[in-house]
Amino acid sequence: MFKKILLSILVIFASSISYAEEEKSITKKEFLDSNVKKLEQQFDQIDVNKDQRITAAEEKIYLQKIQEGRMLRAGLAKLADANKDGKITPEEEKTLLTKIDINKDGSVTFKEQKDYYQKNSPEK
Repeated sequence: MFKKILLSILVIFASSISYAEEEKSITKKEFLDSNVKKLEQQFDQIDVNKDQRITAAEEKIYLQKIQEGRMLRAGLAKLADANKDGKITPEEEKTLLTKIDINKDGSVTFKEQKDYYQKNSPEK
């Protein structure tokens, strides 16, 4: 479990480096403040019962959700690539997002993505 949490910290660290490149510099306080917020958000996502502890079961559920999301994104990417050239153009992306947004509120939820993929997956 510690290795997975450490990996999450490294991902957050990498995103902070990207931020630093855009801004040309970042103070230690800015770096820590930015990452503490992200880590708290991630902890809260994993801690399903909100007891301020992450159990192995909660971590397993979280990792399954992450894996499910990655697989879904990969599947949706294949559906988005209308001309099958291995690249998704902005037009292809917009077309897919418009199709997925069932309630037409301008926002695509995970449920809308999942429902769309289940209905349109070539692997049915």
